[in-house]
Amino acid sequence: MRSFVKKITGSVIVLLFCTLFFSSCSGKKAEQEEDGTAALQPLTGIVVMPTVVTKEALGMVLKGDATRAGVATFVDGILRDEVGGNEKVRMVTEGQLDALLSDASGGRLSQMKALGAKLDANAVLDITVTRFREREGSDISVKSPASAAFEMVLTHVESGVVLWAASFDETQEALSSNLLSLAKVKSRGFKWITVENLVSQGMKERLADCPYLQK
Repeated sequence: MRSFVKKITGSVIVLLFCTLFFSSCSGKKAEQEEDGTAALQPLTGIVVMPTVVTKEALGMVLKGDATRAGVATFVDGILRDEVGGNEKVRMVTEGQLDALLSDASGGRLSQMKALGAKLDANAVLDITVTRFREREGSDISVKSPASAAFEMVLTHVESGVVLWAASFDETQEALSSNLLSLAKVKSRGFKWITVENLVSQGMKERLADCPYLQK
């Protein structure tokens, strides 16, 4: 009887140890996936699509102010400066995109697959600007501050899975309105910046955080 109890007790201890061990391993794996260290997919290349600027992005602008095409060109320029030197990145213009997809059919994912096959890439980066409002005023004082918002999405072309995404949404505030923004206000020279400066800073920060764009 005692021998039987010892065997049962020993089995329970072994079972408990295994449960704790595998639970610990599972927990570590989950933590790794959460911080992105174990979730990165090997990429042969990344196609950066031409920036899309929504119809509502500029709001009610006056004649001679920024145009959607001008904003797209500006943002594409930032991207080219920041990631154009990465050997895995292939930036395409509207004209190039039309030519590359002239014989492509199907939905969005099918087109991405066709594009990836032609450019030896298995991921596509989309950028959409949803707000681009210039300040009303000067460096010293404004009636209305610069305001901008955009989204960035990196998609795996074979599976359609989003590998990485980031967004930016900011309207510049005065230090008196938010004391917690001291570091940001200081980095901007304690002045009201333009919407170009706002977008440029935001985009550089987001791109620097993308693990797939690290050289």
